Amino acid sequence: MIRILREPGWWLWRAVRVSGREREAVLQAAKMAIAAVLAWLLTRLLPSPQSFIAPYAAVFLIAGTVYRSLANAITQTVTVMLGLVLAYLAFSALPWQPVALGVAVFVGMLVGSWHRLGANGMWVGVTALLMITAGTADHGHYLLERLAETAVGAVVGLAVNVLLLPPVHLRGARHAVRSLAGEIDELLQSLAADFDSDWDADTAWTWLHRASALDDAVRKAEDALSRGHESVRFNPRLLLHPGMRRPAPEPSLRVLREVSRQVQRITEALATASLDEDEFDPEFLAGLGSLLEQLAKAMSYYERSLDERGALPDLLDTLHFEQCELSGRVRRHRAGPAAQQAEDAVMLSVSRMVRVLAGDSPAMR
Repeated sequence: MIRILREPGWWLWRAVRVSGREREAVLQAAKMAIAAVLAWLLTRLLPSPQSFIAPYAAVFLIAGTVYRSLANAITQTVTVMLGLVLAYLAFSALPWQPVALGVAVFVGMLVGSWHRLGANGMWVGVTALLMITAGTADHGHYLLERLAETAVGAVVGLAVNVLLLPPVHLRGARHAVRSLAGEIDELLQSLAADFDSDWDADTAWTWLHRASALDDAVRKAEDALSRGHESVRFNPRLLLHPGMRRPAPEPSLRVLREVSRQVQRITEALATASLDEDEFDPEFLAGLGSLLEQLAKAMSYYERSLDERGALPDLLDTLHFEQCELSGRVRRHRAGPAAQQAEDAVMLSVSRMVRVLAGDSPAMR
């Protein structure tokens, strides 16, 4: 119970003291409140002052990015307009309210499923429903007032999001990429440590399961990077503060995406070979453990500073030397068929990882 009561206070403390998701949530909530009040006050100037549509539209348009607000403003206005027209046509053609309601909702939901309207599409049917159940669907001037209120709300919401601390999410993209590097680093360290002890098929399949989980981290980093790119589109803050436009970590993400793929291939090769009775060369496993330790160190550079690689070139030289030496041993001392195939696959993946980290792969050019 004490922990439950303490968490809100901790959350608010972080929102005040630390620039992050908590503060962003507070700012967005404050902008929504401001937009709702401004939209409601402006619609009081219209003949029908009891509008809920304008504040709703204003709040709905306080999106995570300026570009998203602009896109939502267009689609939201279109969906409400379609809903109003649909309600008017349905009620005029079908005077019995239950029938008009059913037809309007049915047609509105079908029209709203058009992919161009996105998540806003459902509001075609919902708007028609509200107008018909309120008994005002056949009043042309009333529908025009609702459309005007929607436009007012859209303009207010868009203006508030553009002019009042428009959000920039480049920091989140860098954080997600750094987190991905940290997960790869942690997994490589764990693999290297396990090679110093006896491991079996269960251990190898645990490695594979953990390596496969890297796909989720890669997708999160890709989503964060996409959101970061979107946040700078039409964003006036970058005109006033061009220093905020730090380079997006796309090169690092390309490297880490390929490294995570090769880690999965290494664990898959080891897990598959562990099911057979063939035994790996102990010196090969020792050499591979050393390589994995070096690769883990390389990942730590990405985690700490992303594009500022520091001592990474020297580390890659050492990695390349040890990789070539171990590859030569694999060619000279052949194990059983299953272990031999796994060793070849592992060395190919290690070689690929070294080349990608060095920036020599075609994907990095």
